[in-house]
Amino acid sequence: MPAHPDHIDEERAESDDWQLPLIEVGWVLAGQLSPEDWSAIEYARERLRELFQALFPAFAWRMPLVHRREMIRQHRVTPVSLLEAGSLEREAAGWDFVLVVTEADLKGHYKPYLFGAPAQAFSVAVLSTSRLDPASLGVEATSTERTEVMTRRLIALAVHMFGHLNHVPHHAERRDFMYDLQSVGDLDAMETLSDGAASALHKTLARVADVRLEEMGEYARGGAALFVGSLVVREWREVLTSTLEIEPWQFPLKLSRLTTAAVSAMLILLNTAEAWDLGMSQTPLSVTLLSVVTLVGTSAFILQRQRLLARRSPRGLTELRVVSSVAIVLGMLIGMATTYAALFAGTLVIGSLLFSPELIQGWAPTIHQAPAVRHYFELAAFVASLGLIIGAMGASFEDEDYIRHVAFVDEET
Repeated sequence: MPAHPDHIDEERAESDDWQLPLIEVGWVLAGQLSPEDWSAIEYARERLRELFQALFPAFAWRMPLVHRREMIRQHRVTPVSLLEAGSLEREAAGWDFVLVVTEADLKGHYKPYLFGAPAQAFSVAVLSTSRLDPASLGVEATSTERTEVMTRRLIALAVHMFGHLNHVPHHAERRDFMYDLQSVGDLDAMETLSDGAASALHKTLARVADVRLEEMGEYARGGAALFVGSLVVREWREVLTSTLEIEPWQFPLKLSRLTTAAVSAMLILLNTAEAWDLGMSQTPLSVTLLSVVTLVGTSAFILQRQRLLARRSPRGLTELRVVSSVAIVLGMLIGMATTYAALFAGTLVIGSLLFSPELIQGWAPTIHQAPAVRHYFELAAFVASLGLIIGAMGASFEDEDYIRHVAFVDEET
């Protein structure tokens, strides 16, 4: 096999093409690669560039390639580590998107194995060739046949990942590149992109090709506050879409340690007389302030403890970093608010149905009367706030790779 340099760039396109808005999709090859993998990746990269040029002729396409042998030293890796490494490569080179391709197997948290994992927060997707090779399934094939099959599958997987990076939903037709693939055979069937998906991609790419805010002198010189404020106003749809992609309302289901700790605290407090007395003696204002402070504080604690906020880029503030960070903050607030709402509702239902007014009067003598509706709401807010604090402590012990996977990975493909 001929030696491959660490950095390979495209031959520059015809001069007329460079008058078009430029889209750069960097390919980062991670770890050691077999000769068949090398050939398949090089063929797939060129064919993908030609496919995108044909589908989206309004843009000029470049697909530079770098090889980072040191990125992977195991046969099985977590997608998050490669996504973050790809993000650093993207920022250093100024690319629009990155496809990290590895021969290693990808660990999934919800599936036994993965073909790929996209992360809109980074504009990076990880693709594994481990299960694209016919030899991995015990199929006898020549080196040329293996390369051709892997090339075809890699193109289909790359288009699928690229669609996810640009908010394109799944398609019901098995021949479509955006089909919700479940097996390597699905990749063999993918060969077309629906008109709706192509139109949506074109609109998104037009925004991607625009001059970024950090490249505008007045914002670059205006300080971080002006940059972040202007970007949130300008790109609020992107922030909203990125937040929804995180699916923060599922945090109570996905973060089991948070939920277990919070529910346990709620049940213990509901069986403690002092909690009833203290909770029902609060004012509506005090429990409202407690709830707000708890929601913000626990969200900030988990963000910091699990290192979910993007580290500052060597190029300074960038659009993608700010959008990603704002989306993560909003997602965490929504996720913690969902947990708070569940604790509040649970306390309200259990407290009103299982505990008699006579028992409550004995446990909460400071209210000097039979509990009114507002007392139950005050207790629910008090218990939910304390439960959320305990839940945040439980979430801090979640495996860091797992919680970052929940926050950043959009789909296990």
